[in-house]
Amino acid sequence: MVMDGLNLYASICEIKALIGGRIEKVQQPEKDALVLTVRGGGENYRLLLCASPNQCRAQLTGVKRANPTEAPAFCMLLRKRLTGGRILNVEQRGLDRILFLDVEAKNDLGDLVTYRLCAEIMGKHSNVILMDEKGIVVDAIRRVGIGMSNVRVVVPGVPYELPPQQDKENPLMASQDDFIRVLQAGIRIDKTLSGAFFGLSPAVAAVLAEQVTEKQFIAELTHEEVEHMAAYLHALYEELGLGTFHPTLALNEYGEPIAVYPFTPAGVPAQAANSMWEAFDRYYEEREIRERMRRQSATIRRVLLNNIERCEKKLSLYQDALESEGEIERLRLFGELITANLHGLRQGQSAAKLENYYADPPEPVEVSMDPRYSPGDNAQRYFKKYQKAKAAREMAWVHRQQTLEELNYLEGQLDNLDKCTTDAEIRELEEELKQEGYVRREKGRTKPQKLPASSPLCFVSCDGIEILVGKNNRQNDELTLRTAKPEHIWMHTKEIPGSHVIVASAQPPNSTLYQAAILAAWYSKARGGSQVPVDYTPRKYVKKPAGAKPGMVIYTTNKTAYVTPEESEVKKIQQK
Repeated sequence: MVMDGLNLYASICEIKALIGGRIEKVQQPEKDALVLTVRGGGENYRLLLCASPNQCRAQLTGVKRANPTEAPAFCMLLRKRLTGGRILNVEQRGLDRILFLDVEAKNDLGDLVTYRLCAEIMGKHSNVILMDEKGIVVDAIRRVGIGMSNVRVVVPGVPYELPPQQDKENPLMASQDDFIRVLQAGIRIDKTLSGAFFGLSPAVAAVLAEQVTEKQFIAELTHEEVEHMAAYLHALYEELGLGTFHPTLALNEYGEPIAVYPFTPAGVPAQAANSMWEAFDRYYEEREIRERMRRQSATIRRVLLNNIERCEKKLSLYQDALESEGEIERLRLFGELITANLHGLRQGQSAAKLENYYADPPEPVEVSMDPRYSPGDNAQRYFKKYQKAKAAREMAWVHRQQTLEELNYLEGQLDNLDKCTTDAEIRELEEELKQEGYVRREKGRTKPQKLPASSPLCFVSCDGIEILVGKNNRQNDELTLRTAKPEHIWMHTKEIPGSHVIVASAQPPNSTLYQAAILAAWYSKARGGSQVPVDYTPRKYVKKPAGAKPGMVIYTTNKTAYVTPEESEVKKIQQK
């Protein structure tokens, strides 16, 4: 969902509470997002302006965001120009997706001037632009130079130009007759409304139409239904124009937010919110976490995938060596046959047809020989090749086992990476890869970086028993080796990378064991599979071998449960 003009209008009605407030802090937590901390009316507000293509929006927010170690140049510019400034006005023209924020602040000479901060909420063309009192672009969070766009440029020093205007009407100013006129001239209800009025995406227009009818095409409507729909839309926009909103989160079957509306939609699962900004905070929370984790984990993911590919290539070579037993025995056979027939061979022969007395019945075999060497030397050369190939095959077996262990570790780390939901978990995983030599440390830094510890997932079973789930190897080792008591039940997917799961009970009911097994399968590489094997045993039978990699353990006296991890089952388990 991308914020449309209608939701922006509802959000701006809340942002207008900042008028008269002073900007105390400017942050840029992400490359395409700004947060202004404003003090007004005895309260602190946070205004989020986000130009991310998939999450673009302007809203008040209650979410605190961490700052990068070094502030970007655009953030430093805004701090210089806007910190201490007073917000004079908040404006949206019609229901277009553009927010204007006028700020009175001092310039380099100490004179009061009015800067204009513009947030364009337009999908992949979103931007946040600072203009001076003459309407000249000071800078933008995303510069658009010559050649990047054939419509307009957005770079310092050029006059600001509005994006191309669409030929649409402002629904806040439309009469009931205007809605009737538009509907009578269209084909599909949603596309007709979206194409005629500012602020309506086709998705929201479809939801509005569903408040009146289940029909999709205007030709299917009677004249009375057209009038009824026009009356509904006119009444709705009159109410919205007075600043009366009903912030609502539309939910899917799992209770997860899928859309935000400033009105209450009929016929869909929904949950009322206290404000538009609270609704948007909840809607974007999980999406922002996933997006941030994806960006921060991109380098680590590439390192893991490259090393997994390297291990798979090595395994292929080792497998070829292990399958060469027949060729190795052929070298020994040729050496023995030459030795047994030395009396009939002479130097200078390039081949000899000899009787293979190992076959039953014996059969002739053609043996290649190097004419530069005597028959005895040719036999010794075959024996040396045999010993070398035999040793290589034995080493291939050893190296294959080591590579399989490494591959299992790397695939486990890739699975752990997908579970990361906090910056601390990403840093822990990266630090472990540095210790294992997969990621280089920064120059001048030799000691491991001290990091605040992340926390495992904590669930409560239907029987009220605590179930702990590790999300990375540090958490897995901590849970298994230090947190769990000897009698607690330990779980892990059988021979599949995944989380360590601890059931905080010595004799849990089968219902709790089932839920814990579901979690073990869900938080593993087998997510999405069926009949996933999950081993479980008391914690006292789980050991960590000396020198084992983080997260690696061995266990005995285990039983195995087979479960199919489905999201609906996981959602039923209460999370603390």
